[in-house]
Amino acid sequence: MFKYFFCTILLVCSMVSHAQNTVADSLLLDLTGDESSATESLLPDRMLITQRMLWGEHGLYRRVGIAPKVLTTETREHELKIRRTMFRIHQAVGLATAAGMLAQGIVGSRLYKPGNYTDKLKNTHEGIATGINIGYITTALMSFTAPPPLVNRKKFDNIKLHKILSYVHLSGMIATNVLSQQIDGNSNPANIKKWHRAAAFTTFGAYTAAIATIKFEF
Repeated sequence: MFKYFFCTILLVCSMVSHAQNTVADSLLLDLTGDESSATESLLPDRMLITQRMLWGEHGLYRRVGIAPKVLTTETREHELKIRRTMFRIHQAVGLATAAGMLAQGIVGSRLYKPGNYTDKLKNTHEGIATGINIGYITTALMSFTAPPPLVNRKKFDNIKLHKILSYVHLSGMIATNVLSQQIDGNSNPANIKKWHRAAAFTTFGAYTAAIATIKFEF
């Protein structure tokens, strides 16, 4: 139960949610913003609460010396390089997590078929689930705790859709973890498994759609 609670708390903290290097500039356009129109301000007016807490003018990182206390053009350029690196990790781990979700779906389908259950298959299923949780949390934190861009655009585009879909697969991840803890010892495990599978497929669908919104711009 503690393991489930710990994973859920971390997932709730990830408010933002993955593409290949060939499409990285699409995501990084949102990260760096329109630099030509942002010369008057070194920090955007709108930031995530975690970005303000960590990277704001009086953020934690500036108080403890991780980030320079005085904001200058040079220090912000350095922070944008850190942001770029963190989102490269976000992309790579995000793709690996998507692959893990696909593998989990295959193993889970085999596990649910009558006569296929074995302790080894169940342990494999649980091991992949642990890897997915770690990958998902890492992917989210790379976005959630990255330095802010120079500007935050208000228009609706593929990046905004990517973020909206992140709320869908976040909810699905939480539901999947909650339901997985309720299967063992439940008086009607078949019903729980049905909803667990539905939540897992919804999560995978929203997650892959979020990746597609970055790969295929509109």
